[in-house]
Amino acid sequence: VRRATRSAMDGFGMEGLGFPTETSTEQWELELTARSIYSRAVSAGLADPADAASPGDWETSVAVLQREEHVAYLLKSLRRLSAGFVVLDALRCWLCYWIVHSLTLLGEALPADLADDVIEFLALCQCADGGFGGGPGQMAHLAPTYAAVCCLADIATDAAALVVDRNTMRDFLRRCKDERSCGFRMHDGGETDVRGCYTALAVAHLCGIDDSYLRDGVPGFVSRCQTHEGGIAGEQGAEAHGGYAFCGLAAVTLCGKSLARDALDLNELARWLTHRQGAVEGGFMGRTNKLVDGCYSFWQGGSFPLLGLLMREKEKEKENGEQGEACANEGGAAETTRAKSGDPRKQNVSDARGAPACALFPAAVSRDSRDSTSLGLAFNSRALQGWLLLCCQLPNGGLQDKPGKGRDHYHTCYCLSGLAVAQHFGRDGTLGPSTNLLEKINPVVNVVESAYVRWMSLVEKQTRQDAAE
Repeated sequence: VRRATRSAMDGFGMEGLGFPTETSTEQWELELTARSIYSRAVSAGLADPADAASPGDWETSVAVLQREEHVAYLLKSLRRLSAGFVVLDALRCWLCYWIVHSLTLLGEALPADLADDVIEFLALCQCADGGFGGGPGQMAHLAPTYAAVCCLADIATDAAALVVDRNTMRDFLRRCKDERSCGFRMHDGGETDVRGCYTALAVAHLCGIDDSYLRDGVPGFVSRCQTHEGGIAGEQGAEAHGGYAFCGLAAVTLCGKSLARDALDLNELARWLTHRQGAVEGGFMGRTNKLVDGCYSFWQGGSFPLLGLLMREKEKEKENGEQGEACANEGGAAETTRAKSGDPRKQNVSDARGAPACALFPAAVSRDSRDSTSLGLAFNSRALQGWLLLCCQLPNGGLQDKPGKGRDHYHTCYCLSGLAVAQHFGRDGTLGPSTNLLEKINPVVNVVESAYVRWMSLVEKQTRQDAAE
């Protein structure tokens, strides 16, 4: 197989190198797999290319979200998991969030009895001195605390809103604040990194905890984690990573737009994010020189709406004369125009290498950071949707990292979250039939927007009641 792959690599212009590496070989193997999948999809959708009514016909018939299968997989998992999941005992709050959020994205309302069971279970995971553990009886940790609160927010009922003890939660979040670095420890005595900043501030926001002490210094902490590449690392001096890029960008956004827009080099971050999308596969990779992975559809793709918001603020600042220089006026970093490829029948899909995502799923419009409605910026949302629907989706339900990896709840959640971002924020609309459309999310906290609005209304009501007592 490797010999055949190296032969195929010559067709990609690798013949002059003479020293294929393990990582480059794996990259080309994945690209060949993706090309083959896309070519077969076109062939299946255009059984008779000469008779196809329009270039989009094949997308409508083949790029179809298997909604019912995903719902069945998720509901079964929420009710009962196999014995092998015992190794994920510390991730039980996460499993609840991944499954409930996926169902909410699919527009599937939880049965009342099942919602009550989830709420009751999460209440058992809350610690007496604040925060949530990964499961009942486990120590409080910012990661499962974020997962539990987001899960409750996606449910967004009166009963769900009553679970969180906001007084002890404030105490827990304050205990996690590291005064020296202004970051957050993940738990008492734990590591300090960008994840802590994001999860702490997201939880504070969702719980209506308005505490300037929690926000103080966070933009500076995140700023020090931005690397020479333009991305954001987990801590100062480490490698830029997609998960940390989202966490850092969302954390500074939660500190307020006026602080966030000056904390980071937004042009360099835009450039780094844009270059993490694979032209052949259409998905996002988490780091430089890594393979694309379905989960980064959200961790990288979900950063673009936030980036667009902050770059728009910078543009407003320039227009108002508050600063002399624009942050987002470099042509390639914040603005991308992809030419239409036209009829896929004219693509060389019979080539032995197959068809790349960038040719089959061209972005329909150019993007301009100065357009307040264009929060998708410079990623190809159609190619991302093609990757998710054709390469990551399994016919029996669930989504996967990449072809051949197998489904799991984590990737199902973040593949669907990334698909929702591409549909609602990418400016290119929904790939495939209209039934593919998922619910819109709030990209800062990754909770379905309609549930987020209900939840924040419930939290505001609680805040007024607490103030009156």
